[in-house]
Amino acid sequence: MPRQEASRGTFTAQEAGSAGDSARNRRARAAGFALLLAVLSVLSAGLVVTHFGTRVYRWRALDVAVSIQPAPRGETRLAFTPLGELRARTHETPLALRVALRAISFDGVRDLVERPPDRAVLEEEFKSAARAALLDFARQQVALGAVGGLLVPLALHLRRARWWLHCAACGALFTAAAFYLTTRTFNPSAFASPTYTGSLRQADWVIEMVKDGFLRAEALSDRLRTAARNLQALYLRLNEAQGVEHPDDLIRVLHVSDIHNNPAAVAFVRELADKSRVDLVVDTGDLSDLGLPLENRLSQGLAGLGVPYLFCPGNHDSRATVAGVLRMPTGAALEGEPVTVAGLRLLGAADPASLRPGAGDVNTSDQALRNAGEQLLAAYDQSDPKPDLVCVHNPRQAEPLVGKARVILCGHMHRAQIEE
Repeated sequence: MPRQEASRGTFTAQEAGSAGDSARNRRARAAGFALLLAVLSVLSAGLVVTHFGTRVYRWRALDVAVSIQPAPRGETRLAFTPLGELRARTHETPLALRVALRAISFDGVRDLVERPPDRAVLEEEFKSAARAALLDFARQQVALGAVGGLLVPLALHLRRARWWLHCAACGALFTAAAFYLTTRTFNPSAFASPTYTGSLRQADWVIEMVKDGFLRAEALSDRLRTAARNLQALYLRLNEAQGVEHPDDLIRVLHVSDIHNNPAAVAFVRELADKSRVDLVVDTGDLSDLGLPLENRLSQGLAGLGVPYLFCPGNHDSRATVAGVLRMPTGAALEGEPVTVAGLRLLGAADPASLRPGAGDVNTSDQALRNAGEQLLAAYDQSDPKPDLVCVHNPRQAEPLVGKARVILCGHMHRAQIEE
């Protein structure tokens, strides 16, 4: 009997040891399983946030889409499809915050230019809108992170509620932590030295819009309106001056050039044409910056001109730009054939670089300008009667006609100049 009791005692101790090992193994397996679920939840949350986390916000005239995605380095990307991106290393987390321009309300742009708000008011309004959008975006990303975590127990057919809560919490906490660290390390001053991709390297109007946010529009619009009023007053004084004769067949021509997508300049041209009572407007090119169809919307204010608008394409324009001009009620293009408008005979030729269909190389070679100049000279010699005005964008294109043509109008140089 004592031996049996001893044997039983020994068996009971072994059984207890095995039970303890089994409990530890179960806890280890549970911890390992929980860790595996956490990793899967984080990966799933990242995929869901990346693919479904885009939010669209409107501020004034702009609709922007905001999203985050994994990246080798922390940066903010301002995307202007199809022009390219403006990038800056703004934070430490390996995430790219992408802000893409989705749409522009051109009526809103015109309102900003024609009735610009006070700069301080505009800045405060933007900060308030940005804070509200950031808070909304953060909430949505955390919620999507939780949804991403819940996909794991759903895919594994887990039934226990604690695993569902565990996965949802892991996805949400991971997203919240990533967003928190991004905002904590965010450095807006990084935009002082950004990098550009695509055509943005040449698009001055987009870069200035990003940097200044139309904040310079107020002073520019005021100066242009003042200039228009002063020119009108000068013109009226000349009309009223004694001894000045005004022939009945006087033809008033407004020559403009190199507008480069400037809405304030478009408004100025309209006001000046109206107040000066001109008979026609001649534009010697570079109405756009890249020659994209999108840019035509920025110059649609010229469609309201009540007089003929004759356009001579520049090197920054394209066939798309010309098509936009031809859709204007009074728009016409000068491209190698003489035309008679308002009693004047005009001959113009497009810059060779403008023959491209859309965005592309805006640099015109010297040889291309010489060839275009010879073609323009041939058209001039064949014209009968001879043109009153010859129009080109680059003055070098008109060099063969110097001394032959009565008046040559050109642009490209971005300065006012008259030569005899």
